[in-house]
Amino acid sequence: MSEQKKLTFVDQTLRDAQQSLWAFTMRTDHITPIAKVMDQVGFKTVGTVGGHGITVQVRVLNEDPWERIRILSKLMPKTALETSYMTNNLSSFDIDTPRDIIALWIKRCVAHGIKSFWNCDYQNDMEAVRYFSEIVKNEGAKNVAGLMYTFSPFHDKEHWAHKTSMIAEMKNIVDSIRIEDASGILTPERTRELLASVLENCDGIPIEFHSHCNTGLAPLCYLEAIQAGVTILHTAVAPLANGTSLPAVEFVLRNAKRMGYTSDLDEDALAKVSAHFRAIAEQEGLPIGIPMEYDLYYTEHQVPGGMMTNLTRQLEEVGKEDLLPQVLEEIVHVRKELGYPVMATPYSQLVGAQALENIVSGERYQHVTDEVIKYVLGFYGEPAGPVDQNVKDKIMATPQAKRLANWQPLGKFKPLEEIRKEIGPDLSDDELLFKIMVPERPLRTDQKKKAKRPARKPIPSVSAPQEFPKEFTVEVNGDVFDVKISPVWDGTGAETFVEAEKVPGNEKKETPAGAVFAGMSGLLLSFEVKVGDTVKAGDLVAVIEAMKMRRHLNCSHDGVVKDICVHVGEIVQPEDIVMVVQ
Repeated sequence: MSEQKKLTFVDQTLRDAQQSLWAFTMRTDHITPIAKVMDQVGFKTVGTVGGHGITVQVRVLNEDPWERIRILSKLMPKTALETSYMTNNLSSFDIDTPRDIIALWIKRCVAHGIKSFWNCDYQNDMEAVRYFSEIVKNEGAKNVAGLMYTFSPFHDKEHWAHKTSMIAEMKNIVDSIRIEDASGILTPERTRELLASVLENCDGIPIEFHSHCNTGLAPLCYLEAIQAGVTILHTAVAPLANGTSLPAVEFVLRNAKRMGYTSDLDEDALAKVSAHFRAIAEQEGLPIGIPMEYDLYYTEHQVPGGMMTNLTRQLEEVGKEDLLPQVLEEIVHVRKELGYPVMATPYSQLVGAQALENIVSGERYQHVTDEVIKYVLGFYGEPAGPVDQNVKDKIMATPQAKRLANWQPLGKFKPLEEIRKEIGPDLSDDELLFKIMVPERPLRTDQKKKAKRPARKPIPSVSAPQEFPKEFTVEVNGDVFDVKISPVWDGTGAETFVEAEKVPGNEKKETPAGAVFAGMSGLLLSFEVKVGDTVKAGDLVAVIEAMKMRRHLNCSHDGVVKDICVHVGEIVQPEDIVMVVQ
């Protein structure tokens, strides 16, 4: 069998697949028991989480991400671990992130065991792409250039030919080009057209194909990619495939064999890996991917799977989950008005956060995120289509836009030593990165942390649970009760007797007059006022990072700041009182 007929596979089980289906909640102890077997499968590369996913790993799982990389690199010596980087930010969408910090991230990843990087990029600043690509290559790692797919009236074959040609000009420092369809909106026809442009203009650079199953068509698109000559395919093992994840490697390989292709994958080892993660899903009560029905609406809003989860959660937190259909429809309009940005990180979050703001606030573009303002000012590059002039005028008339009118990304070139002096001269490189990425929870790598485990799926029992009876403290309409639940067990069910006693002196505290609530979950980045300041309704009083975006907290009423109730760097919930203004 010729090399042209042999396929290689990049495994996304530990990265995109678990992001899409498990919201980045895969723990290191889920992986380590099967890592040696994964190393035997014969994957070209195994993806692991990058900067944005690492914040979840630290905040939710309480894990040391460097430790995961070190452990996996030792358990999988034959298989390269791959992570990602962006040229203008690290773990949030702050395009003022110093280059020295992104460079340090790349170097520390290599030091801990990463052997390949892919650059999630849009070819808007090729000088920056070349700068970081050279760092990756100088560190001895593979450098994969990203080509992020979308479609619109402005994303035609000439557009993709031009983008590919810009990457091809760096052929000496690019090992492959990764076509990424994060929204899963490719069709077989679009796949043929896209690949015709890319293959004609890539100057022989190998092409990788990565598409999600949001519309159910990705498995068909993979067969089109194979027929077009693509031999590097991104997949996941079956339990974490499909849904909004990627196609299952087992079925892509089976179909490819019917077409006359082969691979060097060890299918016995692959079956063990698949069985392991199926058992983890069942044990932890985590979802297993199932094929999606084709939904034409996906091709309109183009929301990636992971972002859909975030939107739903944000709405649930403020008790407005019923607004999701309106938010999705608003995303269609906002994307058009902003010139059809690609619906992938960070642009999908820019569009989604603004659409959410428009619907929840009740007035379009009344409040605008800092990132959307910077986008309109041109700091995110030239959009594929024109920004709607009426929308641009309305955005630029907001108080936030006036405040940012003369903003420049001056921090981009701040030297590393200056950053050390500001943040902590005694911190190690790893500690410095964590202080920047997760400022509220700097992680010391010499301290062992116990991971927080998600709630497990209940397992039926044939005997009465040992923990009965149980006592609870329950709040009802502001009153607090001690509640005891005592079951009578007959082997098939239970009659339950409930005793409740009000707890004296434990009544719910009254909300102070003039309370300003967070209204969203996120990291409190800064206060724009201090105790004693006079504010008016609508004034910006704090900035909260939610959905990786800087969201403004505006005061709902006039008054004087009497108290500030939380600290910068603290995680707040929608119902938390941030300050009191009376």
